[in-house]
Amino acid sequence: MNRIFPLILIVLCSCIKKTEPKEEPIVNKAAPVQQVENVQAEDTASVPFSQSLKGNGFTYTLKGLESPDGEISFKSISIFNKNKLHQKIIVDTISVLNEREVIFNIDNDANFDGYNDIELINWAGNYASSSSFWLYNQKSRKYDHYKPLDTIQNIGFDRKRKEITSSYHVGPVNTYSKTYQWEKGKLLMMSAHIIEEGDEIHMYRKNGKMVVE
Repeated sequence: MNRIFPLILIVLCSCIKKTEPKEEPIVNKAAPVQQVENVQAEDTASVPFSQSLKGNGFTYTLKGLESPDGEISFKSISIFNKNKLHQKIIVDTISVLNEREVIFNIDNDANFDGYNDIELINWAGNYASSSSFWLYNQKSRKYDHYKPLDTIQNIGFDRKRKEITSSYHVGPVNTYSKTYQWEKGKLLMMSAHIIEEGDEIHMYRKNGKMVVE
């Protein structure tokens, strides 16, 4: 009997499992880095710019933004027919330094087809400027941008001769005088008189080709 008791005690002790503390999973306490997008600051200093014209059966509204220093960035030209939007032209790449440089009119028939077109300045220098033109399309009754007119400096219109003129100078001695005419819907340079650094060049179109003298 004395031998049995210690044996039972040993068996009981071996059956009791020692409870060990569970290992806590390693957690990275460093918060994930959130990527912050660069948000462009809203322009709150500029104020709306607007100019409207009436004619040709439409109302034309030029809109843009004017900065505190007076620079005007054009955004669009909206064309209304009886208060209903007829066409919207986006022009958000054009700007001028101040309101005095703004040229926006509907009085010129740039392609001499009997319908007035839209003119909006696209560049202004000290002695010259150039404009973009949207020509009236009789079929669609809307206006189409004619890009070749964009770079003609100090543009003028001779309605009797149906001729476009350009006259300007670069510096005190370099002068340029050019004429253009429309042929089958395309604008062609017909003549040019150029003086550069004392050299004089005269060009004119003959039999469809430019002759240089």
